[in-house]
Amino acid sequence: MERNIRFEIITKDRLGITVIILEKIYKAEINLLSVEVFPKKICVKMQIRDDEAKEALKKQLIDIEDVVMVNEINLLNYEENERKLLAILDSVDEGIMVINKKFEIDIFNNYCEKVFLCNKEEAIGTDIRKLIGGDAPAVELINSGIKYDNVEVNIKTDRGEVHYLTTGRPIVDDNNITVGAVASIKDIYKAIEIANVIAGTTEGAFKEIVGNSSKIECVKKIVKTVAKSDSTILFRGESGTGKELFAKALQNLSSRKNNPFVTISCAALPDNLIESELFGYEKGSFTGAMNSGKEGLFREADGGTLFLDEIGELSIVLQAKLLRVLQEGVIRKIGSTKEENINVRIIAATNRNLEEMIKGGKFREDLYYRLNVIPIIIPPLRERLSDISSLVTLFISKYNKKLNKEIKGAELSFINKLMAYNWPGNIRELQNVIERAMNLCEEKYISSQNNIIDIGLGSNLENKIELDVHKSLRLKEVVEICEKQAIVTALSKNKSLRKTAKELGVSHTTIINKIKKYKINED
Repeated sequence: MERNIRFEIITKDRLGITVIILEKIYKAEINLLSVEVFPKKICVKMQIRDDEAKEALKKQLIDIEDVVMVNEINLLNYEENERKLLAILDSVDEGIMVINKKFEIDIFNNYCEKVFLCNKEEAIGTDIRKLIGGDAPAVELINSGIKYDNVEVNIKTDRGEVHYLTTGRPIVDDNNITVGAVASIKDIYKAIEIANVIAGTTEGAFKEIVGNSSKIECVKKIVKTVAKSDSTILFRGESGTGKELFAKALQNLSSRKNNPFVTISCAALPDNLIESELFGYEKGSFTGAMNSGKEGLFREADGGTLFLDEIGELSIVLQAKLLRVLQEGVIRKIGSTKEENINVRIIAATNRNLEEMIKGGKFREDLYYRLNVIPIIIPPLRERLSDISSLVTLFISKYNKKLNKEIKGAELSFINKLMAYNWPGNIRELQNVIERAMNLCEEKYISSQNNIIDIGLGSNLENKIELDVHKSLRLKEVVEICEKQAIVTALSKNKSLRKTAKELGVSHTTIINKIKKYKINED
């Protein structure tokens, strides 16, 4: 029976000696599997019948002029490097999968075996579309060459459910043509576990809250201090300041961090639905109720935290029921006579002036004092302008992925224009402005010409363009309206296509094409 034998052949520096060595192997009728050629060294892997044939070949090779030595070795260099690489891949706490341009799996490490519920011998050489489906992110990566990050995949296979988080990068040749893909795989439950560990640290808890202005740092300090208690928290601040992000941070720093964090907006549903959502109901309690009944959000949040956003929108009737929960720690489902004990921490938030609402009889004073145990005021963006630059960087990174762009940053003139604005919509408005600017930007850096904060800009122009606030518009339509407005405004001011192009930060050809597209000369 033939077995694999490897020789390392040391030679003098002689032209054509590799060909002579390979001819000797060929004439000996030995199956040559692979060859490595180095200066003064040739390594070969062969299939040889027995020791007698091996020794005979070894003697023939030594007899070749300028062959210095023939040694039997365990592995060729490429085999040793390959095995080192595979050992490294099998040691990491993450799945690594390499797919070639034919969609065949070339590398499939031990971690992948656990996630995809099959062994590597079975997976290697298999078409990935058969293993995890034709719409897997890695398949699209090979087709498009476009990288992806942290995509969640949940599929059902013959072996069971496969739920994972994946990041992929293309393998390209010298001509930048995609010839394969590398995908990293993380079991979703492991990813969640790691995320929870990170979120439980101060740095992790505040990772979504960008900025280091003195006012934001003060709020972070208060949140960190009060997180360990179970006292009720009331976040106050204007709409769009990030109250829910701070509520999540507080939960992640609390002793309840591994328990449920349940959110409900008190302005999103009518009173009857909010009551059934919060408290649940018995089967047959009202028309349309599910036959099985329903557990409410208080029960769902038991042991954890319930975040009541926009608490100022809650009706007086529901305020009374909420007060009883806060006072006695019990709830009663709709249609039930039985009270149930619950253990829930309440975090509430509002942008309303609760004190004025109390005077107007729209908010219960006793509930106010129950909620306002620890009030935390989130500053508006106009009071933390020094954080704008960091927020812009965050949103550019976010929308580069969403819009498939590679914008590197923003010019100082753009930042200065943002700093001079009052931001009535706070961070939410800033995020919208950055997304709008990135849609309009065709360069590597956002410029002040891409900054459209006020759609009414140029409202005195004859060719004024308006957004109909009552009409439902797609994002593409909004972008086109803004784009047209910017061109009309610049044209009116400059009276020149080239000057307009320069001001808007695009090419002369782009302006001509846009004018034709929007029929600006005909307006």
